[in-house]
Amino acid sequence: MYAKRKDHNINVTQILGKVNDYFGFVPKIFEVLSENPPALKAFFDKAEFMMADDSLPPLTKEFVSIGAAAALGSPHCLSTHLEVAREFGATDKQLLLAIIIGASITETTALSKSLRVYDDFKR
Repeated sequence: MYAKRKDHNINVTQILGKVNDYFGFVPKIFEVLSENPPALKAFFDKAEFMMADDSLPPLTKEFVSIGAAAALGSPHCLSTHLEVAREFGATDKQLLLAIIIGASITETTALSKSLRVYDDFKR
């Protein structure tokens, strides 16, 4: 069904270099995925596509990432994107607001699901 991919054309060093250039280090997810070059390339290509899309400015993308990391409770992602946003000029006030917005979406989701069940239960 699917063609077997060969990883001999995938330059892991180059990919990790680009990741390091963006973040200032290589996050663990890229480090571990480097053990499977096709998986690393697929993950990196998707991330690179989104970061290259200029529909949103880079700092806005980082605020979205911070909110998502806060909502998902992902401390490693949150730390990484806080650092990158700071490099792009984000203030403490902006960083905190991005965290608060992301966390409030999680709260809203929990309430929305729970209150629907409660409302149905009452009927």
